[in-house]
Amino acid sequence: MSLTSFLILIAVFIALMFIYKRADKAIKKMDPKIVKKLNWVGFVIGIIGGIAWYLFHNGIYMLITLAGVLIYFLFYGYDKMEEEQKQ
Repeated sequence: MSLTSFLILIAVFIALMFIYKRADKAIKKMDPKIVKKLNWVGFVIGIIGGIAWYLFHNGIYMLITLAGVLIYFLFYGYDKMEEEQKQ
C-alpha cells in the first residue's frame, strides 16, 4: 500500500467517525419507527449487495454492500428506542 492510499484511508476513517458523532444527535431526535425502518433497509441493502457482489463479481456491488453495512451500523442500537418509549 502506498503512502497516498494509506493517507486516503485515514482521511475516510476520520470523516466516518465525524459523521457518526454528528449523526448521533440527529438520530436521537428522529421518530423511532423511522429509525427502525432505516436499520432494516440498511440490513437488506447489505445482504442483497453482498449476494450480488458474490454472484456477479462487479465492484459496484461491493460499494452497495458497504453502503448497506454503513447504514445498518449507523442506526444500530437506535431501533430499540421504540421499545424504551413504550415502557
